[in-house]
Amino acid sequence: MKKLTIGILGGRGMLGSDLVKFLGEHHQTTAIDKDNYSEFQGQEFDVLVNANGNSRRFWANQNILEDFEASTTSVYKSLFDFKFGKYIYISSSDVYPNHSHLDHTREDIFIDPKILSPYGLHKYLSEIIVSNHTQDFLILRCSMMLGQNLKKGPVHDILQNQPLFVTEDSRLQMITTKGVAEVIEELLRRPVKKEVFNVGGRGTVDFQSISQYFGKNISFAKEAKCQIYEMPTLKLASLIPPYPLKTSDEYLREFLSTHLG
Repeated sequence: MKKLTIGILGGRGMLGSDLVKFLGEHHQTTAIDKDNYSEFQGQEFDVLVNANGNSRRFWANQNILEDFEASTTSVYKSLFDFKFGKYIYISSSDVYPNHSHLDHTREDIFIDPKILSPYGLHKYLSEIIVSNHTQDFLILRCSMMLGQNLKKGPVHDILQNQPLFVTEDSRLQMITTKGVAEVIEELLRRPVKKEVFNVGGRGTVDFQSISQYFGKNISFAKEAKCQIYEMPTLKLASLIPPYPLKTSDEYLREFLSTHLG
């Protein structure tokens, strides 16, 4: 595959910065954020990856208008502010109203926007905007991500010796930012466009036994709630043989091996 020019919106964030790094091993990547956005406005890229927008679910549901501006208005704006051949939008498993069961998180399932949380609704609206206004796009509905600049979530809380706000019976699908970059790299090798893919590790991490990975006792906050996030990734697997995704457990161990040394 030829070397591509790839602009990465949100290029200083956890996912964006790692995409700049890992995709930059084979392509010419450009990190774009709020500080240099105007500098690159109007520039043309072979691929524009949107890893921007708010990723804080709790904040989004408490600050609906601000989240809409950060996660949806910004997407619309990017479609007119840059020139590109292919647009890759990093979405979320929260676009599924019921994200706890594989039968309800297939890419082809009907999504009723009326029952989505504000956070999920804004991601879903952004997907619609991208699909309506681009000729060549990929939408990646990603599970919880683990990267070098991790600053939130239960794994971060464990590393910081903070109580978890998820219960012991919670199960979460995970993938590393490097894993996401590898998926993007593989998709760019193929003539695939106008498609939506679930992206995450196979299976989930079980929080009843997660302490074994950290070698420490884990505490749970009294107000902790059960969270279950899992999506099937068979569509992606059928497109990219051999299967490119590891299990969620493997991605967690991979993250810890590099993060903890």
